[in-house]
Amino acid sequence: MKIGLLDHMGYGNLGDAATQEALIANIKKRLPDADIIGFSLNPNDTMMRHDIVSYPITFWHPGLYKSREPNTDDAKVQSRLKPNLKKIPIISRVAKGALHFLREVAHLYKSFNILRSLDSLIIAGGGQLAELWRGPWSHPYNVFKFSVLTKLANRKLMVLNVGAGPLNSRLSKFFAKCSIYLADYVSFRDVESQALIGRLGVKRTTHVFPDSAYALDIATYEIANTLSIAKPVVGINPIGFCDPRTWPRQDQSAYSRYMDSLTEFSLWLISQNYRLRIFTGELSVDVYAVEDLKLRLSSCLPLSDIDDLCAPPSGNVKDLLAEISKLDFVVTSKFHGVIFSHLLTKPVIALSYHNKINDLMRTVGHSQYCLDIEGFDMKCLKEAFISLAENSQSLQTLFRQKTHSNVELLKAQFDELFVPGNSDHCPSILKAEQGGTVVSSST
Repeated sequence: MKIGLLDHMGYGNLGDAATQEALIANIKKRLPDADIIGFSLNPNDTMMRHDIVSYPITFWHPGLYKSREPNTDDAKVQSRLKPNLKKIPIISRVAKGALHFLREVAHLYKSFNILRSLDSLIIAGGGQLAELWRGPWSHPYNVFKFSVLTKLANRKLMVLNVGAGPLNSRLSKFFAKCSIYLADYVSFRDVESQALIGRLGVKRTTHVFPDSAYALDIATYEIANTLSIAKPVVGINPIGFCDPRTWPRQDQSAYSRYMDSLTEFSLWLISQNYRLRIFTGELSVDVYAVEDLKLRLSSCLPLSDIDDLCAPPSGNVKDLLAEISKLDFVVTSKFHGVIFSHLLTKPVIALSYHNKINDLMRTVGHSQYCLDIEGFDMKCLKEAFISLAENSQSLQTLFRQKTHSNVELLKAQFDELFVPGNSDHCPSILKAEQGGTVVSSST
């Protein structure tokens, strides 16, 4: 059996990597002889990270031209044409648009031929049905085109445990709606994503299961749930929220307020006899935030202390989980940062920039520790942390119970989909409680 996995991964987001790592391991566990290939934004990264053959989601991707020998004649022609075309903006735009169109057609043709070699395509991962990053012509369009190509190739299409939203433009809604209708099986990672697609007028059976990252094997990272005797360690996981260099919404004042608040909170933790550890699970977007927080703290702390409190960026899921396993508490703005904390039973505060984080914290049952990334003040954050520390043992117990429940739900789902003899039909409807929400199909 040959299975394709599509995810907008490849730029160092270890939440995406963890989702695919968990899915690949669970498919291989049930189908040891399965040949798994990837479709990603950066095939080279996906091949190295997951040890699978990978192909691009788009006609352009990093490394596309690196392996080609330069053509001297072509280079000379381009060097003559480009300056002349730039002098005529209309012709330049038309030429560029035509070139992109031809490249996209060629990419569709190549992708179609690859899909024809598969038995099924699984669109999996986090916010696959969302326009937050680069609008409708990014995630929504890519999911739509591969959905259409898969059905044209007469292959099975699964949309597995994905998130949806925001979907504000009509085009994004159209792409998402068509993709869901084309799929043979659809499941979302939360009821809010399911409800959003339902409000688009989609009337078909869908399911809700936990994020696939909950199926990660974390046995080697389990540690004692007692706090460090001398100085408990608090992990701060900053993101590039509104950073004009990286974030879709470019707002320097909002970014500065967020960084200033994290700086003040970090210094307060140190004054309260906590050790600080700044870490990241994102290599492409959040590294600037880590450096900016480090720079702010350097004006208040000895330089010798700064290097000790900043962890090097984690290059893979294993390193990130190993880093988090050494912590006693976590403060994060990452969706999968919250999930990793649950898996490793680390009491966590979420500074949320997206409804998906609010929904996750509420579903697991600790929404009182979820603060709006723009709306929180220092008093609320300090009070939340004091409460977190006081209730750490009960939270660890809660996370252990919820994680076990999520693991069992995912095990049942994967058994239905991937155990030989079950994979040729849609799964039976599974009903179970998940944070007070009934997980079931919806029509």
